[in-house]
Amino acid sequence: MPPIPEPEIDPVLKELLYAYSVISRARRYAGMTGVPLPLSLTEINEYLATHPVLIERDEFEAVIFALDDQYFQDQCV
Repeated sequence: MPPIPEPEIDPVLKELLYAYSVISRARRYAGMTGVPLPLSLTEINEYLATHPVLIERDEFEAVIFALDDQYFQDQCV
């Protein structure tokens, strides 16, 4: 069976997914069990200080927070 070709990803979507992967590496944890905390504007601001983005900041923040919300929903299942 031939390998399945990778889907083409829009450059903006690719940038957003990359940004989330970088920002989430700065995630903070709480307690002795290391419970992950939601990302905050602090982590986003640190990313934006060194990485220009192709979309408006409010849209960028909304996408990052939506991806983070999905991360927590997936963790609870």
